Order: sequence, then C-alpha cells, then structure tokens
Amino acid sequence: MGGYQNMELIKNKKVGKVLLIVEGGKHEFSLMKKIFVDVLGYTQIEQRRGNTKYYMRPGERHSVIAVINTKTSNISSINEEDYLERIFGELLINYDFDIDDAAIYYLFDRDPESNVNPDLIKSLIAMLTNSRDNENYMRGGMLILSYPSIEAYEISNFLDNSSKIEKKLGSEVKAYINENAKIISMNKINENSIIHGVTELITYLKELGMGMDLDKFSSVNKEVFNDEEQYLETNNRFKLLSMFSFVLADLGILREA
Repeated sequence: MGGYQNMELIKNKKVGKVLLIVEGGKHEFSLMKKIFVDVLGYTQIEQRRGNTKYYMRPGERHSVIAVINTKTSNISSINEEDYLERIFGELLINYDFDIDDAAIYYLFDRDPESNVNPDLIKSLIAMLTNSRDNENYMRGGMLILSYPSIEAYEISNFLDNSSKIEKKLGSEVKAYINENAKIISMNKINENSIIHGVTELITYLKELGMGMDLDKFSSVNKEVFNDEEQYLETNNRFKLLSMFSFVLADLGILREA
C-alpha cells in the first residue's frame, strides 16, 4: 500500500474477530460503535473498566469487534497481563471469541498529562507492530496512537488540513470539537467522512516522505512519534493526528481504489 492513491471503503468486508484494547471510557466505545456497528454493520462486544458485565450489539456474525478497557487509562496497562488474560478467557467462554484468531489493536492517546513516559511508548512502538503476530512477543497487536487524543480522528473526518491544527491536551481537542459542533460530530461519521479521515492521514505522512505502508508500520509509527515529540518539544503542542485509519486499512476495510 503506497498510500498516495484514492481510498475506498469496503462495507461488506468480513474481518473475522477483532480486539480493540482502549484506554478511555465512554468516548472510545461510542466512536467504535459508530464506525463498526452503525456504518459497517458488524457485531460489537463491549466490556468497560469497572463493570463486570459484557454488552453485545448483534450484527454481521462473521465480523465481531470486541472493545475492552485496559486496567487503567495509563499506557503501562498494556503490560497488565493477568488482567488482560482474565478478560481474554471470559471472551472465549462467553462469546467463543478466541484471541489467538483475532487481529489486536491497542488504542492510546499521546496526551502528556495521562501518558507521561515517552521511553515506554517508544519501546511499545518497537514491539507492537503487527495485529496478528509480533516477534519476541506473546501475541499480535498494533499500537495505534493519537496526538494528543482519539478525538483527532473525528476532526480529521470533517476538516481539511486537520494536522495543521495544534493542541497539547485531549481536553483542548474536546473543547475545539464542542466549539465547532455544527461541522464536527461523531454522529455524522459515515462512509465519506471515514475516507476523508484516511486522506488526511495520508497527507500528513506524505509530508514526512512516507506512505501508508502496512508492511513498514513500525517504521511509520516511529517516524510519526518522533516528528510529534519534536514538535511538542519545540512548540509545546502536537499537530492533530490519529493513526486509527491504519486499523481500518489493516483489516482491509479501507484500501486503495
């Protein structure tokens, strides 16, 4: 995938089992529901932090998306193996959801107030490079970062040159969305806006001299992180960006037209 061509969304793509491990509470679950249930018609299973109950939204039975929280909102929770293994076991028993057959994605924000350890993030970028099979690691998983928060993805769905917007904290991004609610709204996300979102990401990557190359995801992820960290150090804020479109591309939902 070179990443410089027009993109299309494959609505009838069957993706099997997909596990999204997210740091946040309500917002990430609502966004995943909007994309995977409302737009794509998939089945979604949810398990939120602090709630022992699971919730299932039935849809396409050959495309099952499980969205679960890490133990805490800190990115170090990726290493909480006992907690995650318990949830993995519950998914298998209750929903016949075998983690070993799933594509796995870790969605985290680079908000410097919630994730304060860039060295840990660097090591995870190096480790979590493939959704199904990682070298020297127990199982698959891609680290999908947003700068400074997942709300950057929503903005990229609706605004051109969204990476030119600069914010330091996720709270500032939420305030920006609220100020521009007539244009930017999770409820308005649709097939066209999702394509707009990936086009915005491709534009940013092109400026770095890179493409949306899944075979080189680790390198791309590292370059984006370094670029954003350098910008933060110089300007005390990030260029608004989310890598979430890589999830849809990796699953074959987004592809070059």
